[in-house]
Amino acid sequence: RRSLRLGGFVCTPTRSRTPTARARAMIIPVRCFTCGKVVGNKYDEYLNLLQADYTEADALDALGLKRYCCRRMLLTHVDLIEKLLNYNVHEKQATDGQ
Repeated sequence: RRSLRLGGFVCTPTRSRTPTARARAMIIPVRCFTCGKVVGNKYDEYLNLLQADYTEADALDALGLKRYCCRRMLLTHVDLIEKLLNYNVHEKQATDGQ
């Protein structure tokens, strides 16, 4: 899987198997803004743990995030990429041309 780094964020596209579905991408901070610990690679596992009925505190403990600054990075992340994809000019041009 390829990922694109944008400033302090990583954008990881995950493609669906159906051709009509949009590619899903997440923009997650790579490092904690305060201490610099790498937290960008833990977001997918965090979501999986939440779907497995872990509480937020238990999921963060299972990921090894003990500092409250690092815990904040995952707890307060808002996935806005779906709203931003509405303004993707290149995708609109590709669908208009078909």
